[in-house]
Amino acid sequence: MEERVKDGFSLLELLIIIVIIGILTTIAVNGYRLFKIRAYNNNALYDLKNLINDELAYYGVEQKFVGFSPSDVSSNGIVVIGNFTHKYVSDEVRAVAKVSSSGDYANFCTKHKMGTLIYGYQTENDTIYYKESQQGYELQASDCPDATENDDFSGWKVLSQKE
Repeated sequence: MEERVKDGFSLLELLIIIVIIGILTTIAVNGYRLFKIRAYNNNALYDLKNLINDELAYYGVEQKFVGFSPSDVSSNGIVVIGNFTHKYVSDEVRAVAKVSSSGDYANFCTKHKMGTLIYGYQTENDTIYYKESQQGYELQASDCPDATENDDFSGWKVLSQKE
């Protein structure tokens, strides 16, 4: 009787390997996509914190905040309005600053175009908020609430608050 020698893999074994590789690829690609979205969101949050620092420093000297819309941010990420300069708006991040008529209260908002969160900051309670948004949506001035002495970010989630 002749002994049959097995050379290589059967078709079923190859199909199982291909399915396993496909599943692992799907998991890896989805994980990478979520990682990128978190990075975009963190970029917008970083820009918000830089904007807060610049606005508070300006307020310390001038005793008023500076408002601006996304159209006031130049293509290289610089905002210059009067004596106020903010240099740290990253590519694809849109920023808004809304100021009360007295100049004593301000709300700042940022969002990365490819991120999924809009971040906001209210000066009178020193709180950072966020809310869900669509990926690919660019921040508009209307997305940031008008600045008043009340809680302007009702319906938003609290990210951090000073006590």
